[in-house]
Amino acid sequence: MLRIGICDDIREEVEKQEKQVRQITYQIGIRADIRKCYSGMDLLMEIELSGQFDIILLDIELGGMNGIETARQIRESDVNCNIIFITSFEQYSKEAISVHTFAFVDKPITYAQMEKLISDVYEKLQIDDRFAFKSNKTYYNISLNKIMYFMSEKRIINVYCIDKICTFYGKMNDVEINLRKKQVDFWRIHHSFLVNPRYIEEYHYEKVVLQNGISLEISRAKRENTRLMYMRKLGK
Repeated sequence: MLRIGICDDIREEVEKQEKQVRQITYQIGIRADIRKCYSGMDLLMEIELSGQFDIILLDIELGGMNGIETARQIRESDVNCNIIFITSFEQYSKEAISVHTFAFVDKPITYAQMEKLISDVYEKLQIDDRFAFKSNKTYYNISLNKIMYFMSEKRIINVYCIDKICTFYGKMNDVEINLRKKQVDFWRIHHSFLVNPRYIEEYHYEKVVLQNGISLEISRAKRENTRLMYMRKLGK
């Protein structure tokens, strides 16, 4: 599911962009949740209520808080959203760079331009291969290929990535169900561990050793199943 926000204080422009996006996502087979907003405050409230967007199509000259300031506030809690400015005001291009925009497009945006933008962002996200969660008012949308393992400690889930560690409140069973729905290969080797097998350097009956040298215990209840999964991985 691709979450797309459209924000412009001209309703006709919002309706036009929504129509383009719906046609494009339907044609290329992407499921999309599209939300329409008519001010920067509307957009920030929508994010607060329903969560982060994968793409935001954002005008700069908005009534009240302008698009640049809106984007700055979004960036305080979401570093991953792909913000695309669609505007008639080229003089803001340098400011747009400061909030790490995906693209800066002049109005009126054509169907072909919109199609390329949506396709480019979707390819970048590889949406079914990412894990999204919220921690301390910050939204994350991390590629599963970068996650080595999940570890639970009571109600806290630690996400060990190749370049950082993140935490959020949740249940390991829910994480496992989420990954299973995405049809990605993570192994439940212990009630506290879900491991990405691509990072397993060594397998032992009682533990696995990851490429970074970390050893993770395999519980008694999971040993036989883990052995079978490892043999399958080796093609045996």
